[in-house]
Amino acid sequence: MQVKALRGTGDDTALLAAARDAADQIERHRGAQDGDAREALMMVQRWTFNAAADCWPGWSVSDKPINQDNLLAARELAERSLRLVEKLELGPLRVATGIWLVGAFDLALGRYDDASQLFGDARGQYGAANAPGLVLLVDGYAAIVRQVGKRAAEGDDLDQVCTRIAAGGFKDGDEWIAQLRTALEVFARKNS
Repeated sequence: MQVKALRGTGDDTALLAAARDAADQIERHRGAQDGDAREALMMVQRWTFNAAADCWPGWSVSDKPINQDNLLAARELAERSLRLVEKLELGPLRVATGIWLVGAFDLALGRYDDASQLFGDARGQYGAANAPGLVLLVDGYAAIVRQVGKRAAEGDDLDQVCTRIAAGGFKDGDEWIAQLRTALEVFARKNS
């Protein structure tokens, strides 16, 4: 309940600590991998993913400086969530989304090589999940890495990816394009 109460309050430090503490407590007290234990781990996976995602600065442009310690703590929660997705064998779509979130934190931390590698891994998993729209979305994040990391172009630029998303007729396509443009603005500003 504390994790839920802290989501959306803007107190990322408290949210991350509460999610980590709740996850630790549940994982310490779970037994064998029976149905209840599996459900408990699923709950921990959701908390850790949501708490980390809530702290990713690429969702909106803010004048508030990005807190590196919170980014590192949130990345750690994202990795924990990903490990649980893999352990629980939740499938390539969930694995891809977990990989993407870890990569998104690497982008925010300026770890462009790591982010690029993770976005490539997420792309492969989204492809395996037959999610062509999400393949394009992660291609957009890879384009952002190339642009803000001043990398040699080894793929479409963000405008080209956005054009492909728009042409794809995806239900969430407009939201994805807005998400990508916002993330580019956040991280281009951070690097200027």
